Amino acid sequence: MVEGEKIHDPKKAFSVKKSLKKVWHFLWEEESVASYVAFIVIAFVVLRFLFFPAVLLVTGYSDVAAVVSSSMHHDSLTEHTFYDWLEFNGFNRSEVESWPYLDGLNVGDVIAVKKVPPEDIHVGDIILFYSNRGQIIHRVVFIKKVGNDYYYTTKGDANPAVMSIEKEIPYDEVKGKLVARIPYLGWPKVIFSKIIPI
Repeated sequence: MVEGEKIHDPKKAFSVKKSLKKVWHFLWEEESVASYVAFIVIAFVVLRFLFFPAVLLVTGYSDVAAVVSSSMHHDSLTEHTFYDWLEFNGFNRSEVESWPYLDGLNVGDVIAVKKVPPEDIHVGDIILFYSNRGQIIHRVVFIKKVGNDYYYTTKGDANPAVMSIEKEIPYDEVKGKLVARIPYLGWPKVIFSKIIPI
């Protein structure tokens, strides 16, 4: 035998193949709580550490996030928390109806945001920023400009009012403006965050 030459061991190859088949069966065919939990954990890890970074690299987006709260969800109460609130604060319905993503966002959606110049973020746009309470994906309702600096106030469409943490957010803290949405892809993160808050 030549030094450094590898010996093919059929028993070892068969053992690896058999192990992979067991894992595949466990994740895709077995009906157990353990298999569901394992699948969710693996899906979360793949999405978080492989898929999302690859999307950012290829597309030039500044961040990708899963919607984990219902603060942007539209339902029967949205007439009051969204349209009535906006009308009370001086917006007219025809102006509002030209806003993007007027149907809001659902828990489990994945959103992609892109960093744009501060003047390209308008009232009605949805932005992503991070606070001490985690990620916030809300709609811009007021913009304040002081010199060359921009500050944004946001509100969740389903929330009854603006929270203190979303008043006058400096442009530097804004990760980006919503440019794309994919339904359901974020459910692994939603479920994982219920098991282990992140």
